[in-house]
Amino acid sequence: MPSVPGFAVVGHPNEGKSSVVATLVENDRIRISPRPGETTTAKEYPIYIDGQAVIVFTDTPGFQNPVYLLGWLRQYEGDEAEALEHFIGEHRHDPGLAHECELLGPVARGAGIIYVLDASRPLRRVDVAEMEILRRTGRPRMAILNCKTGEEGFLEDWKNELRKYFHMVRVFHAVRATFAERLRLLESLRVLDQDWEQPLDRVIDAFVRNWKQRNTECAALLCGFLNRVLAMSASRNVKEAERDAEVEARLTRQLEDQIRDEETRLHGQVCDLFRHDRRSFVLPEHSVLREDVFSDTTWTVFGLSKTKLATAAAAAGAAAGAAVDAAALGHGLGIFTVLGGAVAGFGAFFRGETLLRTRVLGMEMGSRRIQVGPISSAQWLFIILDRFFLQYWHVVHWSHAMRDHDAVPGTGLESRAKQGISDTWSRAERGMCMEFFKARTKNAEQSNAAESGAFAEQRFQHFMEEELQRIASSSEL
Repeated sequence: MPSVPGFAVVGHPNEGKSSVVATLVENDRIRISPRPGETTTAKEYPIYIDGQAVIVFTDTPGFQNPVYLLGWLRQYEGDEAEALEHFIGEHRHDPGLAHECELLGPVARGAGIIYVLDASRPLRRVDVAEMEILRRTGRPRMAILNCKTGEEGFLEDWKNELRKYFHMVRVFHAVRATFAERLRLLESLRVLDQDWEQPLDRVIDAFVRNWKQRNTECAALLCGFLNRVLAMSASRNVKEAERDAEVEARLTRQLEDQIRDEETRLHGQVCDLFRHDRRSFVLPEHSVLREDVFSDTTWTVFGLSKTKLATAAAAAGAAAGAAVDAAALGHGLGIFTVLGGAVAGFGAFFRGETLLRTRVLGMEMGSRRIQVGPISSAQWLFIILDRFFLQYWHVVHWSHAMRDHDAVPGTGLESRAKQGISDTWSRAERGMCMEFFKARTKNAEQSNAAESGAFAEQRFQHFMEEELQRIASSSEL
């Protein structure tokens, strides 16, 4: 038994074999076509974790002449363990049986079998021949029902027939499979053969650790993006003939373009982290993410209501006040907590959604300099987080088997107002995000700003990691 478990993915042409492999190994570049017969040779796809192959899936051509192959196996009188090798030796140069020789090769070398079929169609005689061939190999085997059209009227008939030939039967929609579904499939493979339990335990453990690490890196990318953008500003000297309003407008556009570029880069980094080709990943046609980050639609759909924004500011203000109470050893009797919360709350409520600070800086000889930024609106933080979470949801739910001819999944979010993730958080969670925003936008010259900022970022990043983990396991937002 090989130290690295291997599985041959076999079946009839155009039933979804390559889609299953692409999803399991996270490879957007495996050729997938609606035309049958695209795969003509067996090709191995190892999964590497920490630079080491932990499992190998082999994509194989579809059966070409299963009825002849079954007849040959029934007439074979030699050692059953050598039957596949003898068939390959006799027929390797027969073009009419080239696919059978290719798909049987990894099975003859000890691979387990994953039989993929399209259960949206009825059972045929040729399917029974394929199942009997695979049963006669004696290899551990699982059947995967991949309903390509979504039609499940024949599903129970398939299950009843497959149970006669396979150790396990599972429904697995390759184009829509989530990480959790892929993990459950690996757990099912684990019990096919006792000799595979230990190596597949290592594979599953490595998958879980790797996924958690990706979310940790994803949260770190988000924090790095916010740290950069929350500090951004644009400024220049104003000439005597220029109007301040025109200069301010140009600087605002310049800063907005920089923020857009940073957000695009962040979303691309998330695609890379989850091994998607940026060129093949597309958003649903009517996704609100196609709207500009500064558009009215974006600010309507994402972010908090004014009431929730105010309570978030109040929660952050109360936290700051509590720190003052603690420093006073309790002698303040809680008055700082009450006042801190009230002032912050009303400030957020009545300030509205002004995004950028604008300053006119006096200079010598009557000249002046205009600066736009940094961002002053806490609402922007919740909007950008909601956009990030929706982008993340699409990335982790975008199957590596998805191609141009497949439907792109949507969410329940696309057409509803104020339904971003941040809207569902508790008052304390929104307050914690507000603390992070205040720590990152306060004057760096204030006492203990760096220390409090580091603590706020640590709490914020940990919360982001938890949210990403939750979103990844959710079928919808």
